[in-house]
Amino acid sequence: MSGFLEMMAAPIVIALILLAMHGYMGTHVVRRGVIFVDIALAQVAAFGVAMSMWLGAELHSTQTFFIGLFSAFVGAVMLSFTRSKDKRVPQEAYIGIVYVVFSAAMILVLSQVAHGSEEIKHLLVGAILWVTWPIVLKTFLLYGVICLLLLKWHKPFSRISIDACKAQQEGLSLRLWDFLFYMVLGTVVTVSVQIAGVLMVFTLLVVPTVMSIRLFEKSSYQFYYILGAGTITVISGSSMSYLLDLPTGASIVCAFGLFLTVQIIIEGILRK
Repeated sequence: MSGFLEMMAAPIVIALILLAMHGYMGTHVVRRGVIFVDIALAQVAAFGVAMSMWLGAELHSTQTFFIGLFSAFVGAVMLSFTRSKDKRVPQEAYIGIVYVVFSAAMILVLSQVAHGSEEIKHLLVGAILWVTWPIVLKTFLLYGVICLLLLKWHKPFSRISIDACKAQQEGLSLRLWDFLFYMVLGTVVTVSVQIAGVLMVFTLLVVPTVMSIRLFEKSSYQFYYILGAGTITVISGSSMSYLLDLPTGASIVCAFGLFLTVQIIIEGILRK
């Protein structure tokens, strides 16, 4: 037990911090129907990180963080212009294009970096196992500041997420508030993608939210379920990683997929 805690305590704590923040943002993402916006922004941020590494910076350096953040802000601007009344091309199509293009751009950049293949793997699945307590504290403090912004902007974000047309009729600027939402989301994923990788960022944002929405209508209950079920899943995935000597991030992602599958099966049995 002591060996498990010594090795896994920091990764589990950082995963739970990411879970709480991504869980809140995920409810808005799913309600807006832009399911892949987080993975697109995460890939844009990953491209910025790759550019920083190509310029010679270390992964967790200040330079890398701000270049990744700038890239995420550029992505936020692009995505805020993809909402349109013209339904011939759904917004998800543009989001998918952003993801694919920046994925290819990241590969091109890292192909010019020493050990580029390892860096591609790192940005996809992360290296959460090697997270240190200073990084945990830094992430907690930064997310604390972001929480203050989310508290201030909760009402307009929620009104647009629930009914964008009605919010616009009430005087809210969809483009402005979309940009602010994507800016906050971009900041969150810039931090998390360097820690956990693109795949885990997408998982934490979407899977716990889907699990909660299937069971509850009230948003507060949904968030409590995200925290409760998500904590159990993170600990289970981390334990599987420790016992079987598997990559921690990938183990947590698979654990969420397994828990969602089990939940769907149980729901189906109970409804018969």
